[in-house]
Amino acid sequence: MVASRREVSKSRVEVTSADVPFSGPEGNLDAGSPLGGARGSTPAPGPDPRFPGRGGPLGLEGTRGRNHRLVKIHNRALVLRIIQQNEMISRKEISRLTGLTPATITTIANALLGLGLVLETGKDTHSQGTGRKQIYLSINRARHKIIALNLGRSMVQRAVCDLAGHIIHRSDKYVRLIQDNELVMERLEDAVVEMIRELIREFEVDTASLLGISIAAPGPLNAEKGIMRGTHRETPAPFDWRDIHLKEAVQRAFGVNVFVDNDANISALGESWFGAGVGVSNLVVYMIGIGTGAGVIIDGMLYRGEDDVVSEIGHVTIDFRGPRCRCGNVGCLELYSNFHNIIDFYDAAGGGETAAGEPAAGEPAGRRAAAARLDSESAVARITDIFRRAAAGEERARAVLRDHGDVLGVGAVTLANTFSPEAIIVSANDLGDLDLSPLLERIQDAVRRRAFSVIADKVRVIPSTLGRDVTLYGGIALVLQDFFSNIAAQGEGGSTTAVGS
Repeated sequence: MVASRREVSKSRVEVTSADVPFSGPEGNLDAGSPLGGARGSTPAPGPDPRFPGRGGPLGLEGTRGRNHRLVKIHNRALVLRIIQQNEMISRKEISRLTGLTPATITTIANALLGLGLVLETGKDTHSQGTGRKQIYLSINRARHKIIALNLGRSMVQRAVCDLAGHIIHRSDKYVRLIQDNELVMERLEDAVVEMIRELIREFEVDTASLLGISIAAPGPLNAEKGIMRGTHRETPAPFDWRDIHLKEAVQRAFGVNVFVDNDANISALGESWFGAGVGVSNLVVYMIGIGTGAGVIIDGMLYRGEDDVVSEIGHVTIDFRGPRCRCGNVGCLELYSNFHNIIDFYDAAGGGETAAGEPAAGEPAGRRAAAARLDSESAVARITDIFRRAAAGEERARAVLRDHGDVLGVGAVTLANTFSPEAIIVSANDLGDLDLSPLLERIQDAVRRRAFSVIADKVRVIPSTLGRDVTLYGGIALVLQDFFSNIAAQGEGGSTTAVGS
């Protein structure tokens, strides 16, 4: 089955502050330009040596262009990304969008054509007057493939994608990776390797064409080393991965670049590259559903924090007298915001039978009495049904979702006050095709009423446009940002293949 990319990803790329080209022969940047910040401001530091190539959308860590080599790398990567995010685009239009000279665009485009990454796709029939007709450039989709995996809380998603960011083959399976605090898959490395092998066999993927493999998963991960971390506590926390060296295992099996990252971080990249966050420099992706988390983009770059653990909003205390969470904290937001609670409260409100055939007990949020006994597919079906009932006007369902939206609003206010984003993009992760409007109204209302006034006046609460595929698109972005910066750097540091200047 072929799934096309969401419509928003087909629109012309917006050049954000992270994408503005460096100017001048030595890359000096006007301090009043979007990337340079306000006139008189202190320049941002250069790349963080701990995380080479893992910064913003182009992997350049917000560098200011004081080094001429980095200027050229940035501009090449920028041109390649703009071509990638457009179905067809002329050299003239790329020059207009980037501010780079036509001669520079021609040099870079010719180098990308020589590498087979870009194609000339036809003449511009709309050109008028005399002179040479413009020729469109487009990404060579057949050149490379990307495999993206999402080890979700309720399902495993697998996809084969092309260089343009389209999902061309996919396979989804409902499964709980964790149950009763123990991994269902005792040998997760072997299981993931086999899942990838099945995908390659099923869709006859030429492994020689693979650019890389991305893997998204909940819980603490070391993205640089690709290690799914354990908590080293007597009582295991949710998704206590016991220090699984997943990147090493997958890389050994397939011999390609492998990227492992937290699902919230990957979702933030997905929205920034392909979804509702295109053109937004500062955003938070608020992940809701079976779990609760957040990914953060600041000044066009993914914010990782120390040890790749950022904004565990689901484990912020909202009731210091509340029940103990498996993370070790008490009264965590996720105990109350988990969508399993929607099932329990809906059943309790009806005074009828739960899905397990027992009377609804009206347990406090976080107990998940009935929902916890459902398998993943049944739980998703129940949640989806309640949302459909609310959309059809059933008051019982609408009331439950209003109350749940108020709970989620607590987390959104905290995110707004902490990061002061332009937008909070709400994603239901593996449940992402739900109509979230009943929740969004309550979340936006909470932010307007309770966030710090300057922040409340500007921040927008908007739905994800990528649905349940947000982590797949984020995985594509994760591979592409590394690829673009590496391709752009060819010809520097000893490589014999130049990519223009």
